[in-house]
Amino acid sequence: MLDRRMFMGSLLSSGALATGVAHAATDRGPPGDTAQDDAIVPLAEHMLQTRFDELPGHALDTTRAQLLDTVGAALAGRKESGVRELLELAETIGGKGESIAWGSGLRLPSHDAARINAVMVHALEYDDTFGPGFLHPSAIIFPAALAVADMIGNVSGKELLAAATLANDVACRVSIAGQPGVDGFAIGWHNTTLIGYLSSALVAGRLMRLNRDQLIHAAGIACHQAAGNAQSHIDGALTKRMGPGFASAAGLMAARLAARGVTGPRGVLEGAKGWFSQYHKGNYSRALLLDGLGADFPGAAMSFKPWPSCRGSHTSADAALQIAAALGPRTAGIKRIVIRNGPAEWSFLSAPIARKRQPATTVEAQFSIPWVVAAALTDGKVGIAHFTPEALTRPDVRAMADRVETVEDRNLANPAGGPGQAVVEVTTDDGRMVRRHVAAAKGDPHVPMSSTEVTKKFDDCLDYGGIDPTRRGRLRGLVDGVEGLGDVAQLTAAMA
Repeated sequence: MLDRRMFMGSLLSSGALATGVAHAATDRGPPGDTAQDDAIVPLAEHMLQTRFDELPGHALDTTRAQLLDTVGAALAGRKESGVRELLELAETIGGKGESIAWGSGLRLPSHDAARINAVMVHALEYDDTFGPGFLHPSAIIFPAALAVADMIGNVSGKELLAAATLANDVACRVSIAGQPGVDGFAIGWHNTTLIGYLSSALVAGRLMRLNRDQLIHAAGIACHQAAGNAQSHIDGALTKRMGPGFASAAGLMAARLAARGVTGPRGVLEGAKGWFSQYHKGNYSRALLLDGLGADFPGAAMSFKPWPSCRGSHTSADAALQIAAALGPRTAGIKRIVIRNGPAEWSFLSAPIARKRQPATTVEAQFSIPWVVAAALTDGKVGIAHFTPEALTRPDVRAMADRVETVEDRNLANPAGGPGQAVVEVTTDDGRMVRRHVAAAKGDPHVPMSSTEVTKKFDDCLDYGGIDPTRRGRLRGLVDGVEGLGDVAQLTAAMA
């Protein structure tokens, strides 16, 4: 398996990222240079020409794991705010019944189904992450892919896995290619939503059997619409979870328009006003984007969430859970909690401290390290139930959160991207101090969830989503056996 730190490190050593934040695309020249094809050309060829049996086993294994994780997270989120409103609106508007809105049985135009299903996947902050690119790939790939599969029919399990693996590869490459120049989130972009326009168009176009030029046009049409403002994270707004839905719907529609002859810009990524010029001020690494294409799959180093909160909170959650296990019943006597995080996590997930101690909305709680740690220390676990509106009023968790202090520690930053390290220190009423330092978050490629933990997460998600236990075995069987399906509509039907 390609290790993401090795992947980044090998390029650093070769000089591809020599200056960190300087312009890393000097091998191509300034934006708009026509000396060579725009990078969208080899990426489109990669999407269309690579066959299932040419994909490495470790990359396919990751995609299989992503599919199981996505089905669970989506069905858990099927009744959440944002999803409910979209379903109500879709029922009011109606339209041709092309694709299934999961967990409802409602059939809708494919782009509408993709929009709703993507929001379902992302609603509970439980979907997978690609740490180096600050990206949630499955929420922007599988909803569009399965909506297209419903719409056109006879998409095999192997073709679904191939298309999703390739789209995941492109999405992860695009996400890290811009990081040496500008961290998109730092200037206001939500990478998952932004990149979702492109990845959804590419996966839809592959499954719709577009030709190369049509797929490039689809990418251009999608990128013409690309957006994704990160203010929702800060304000705790529902649009944070809805962004992948906006992107998936637009990407799928872009592929349908391209199939009908609509043209988009061809300088999609490297044009004078293309992706990297527009969103990263011309600072990017062509090497990270294209080197090893078809041989190296950086997205195979995916992280899966054991707890339903922002990935940046998970090293802190892990440390707090270790302390809770060590203290046992003595957690009731906790007097003071100090959480130390790197700059990225501290500024985003721990400040302002008053708001983070007492989140007012589910989204605010999902993005609060003090709340996540307080839940872990109060109950010895962190689950979906800790982020419901009812949970936010629990006196015991609120009291525990009020004991939290947060400290920024630059030594805890993760230079490779993804969650930084965390140190949690707890002092009890009797003067005892318990300290835990967690370097890598549970669920990372180096600290994977066990098969038992994966199954428990899937079962917990279906329980929370109110899915009849008798359906669980069939759903799990269809996901585990997806490679043998002649038509993946069997899976989406089981998710209805």
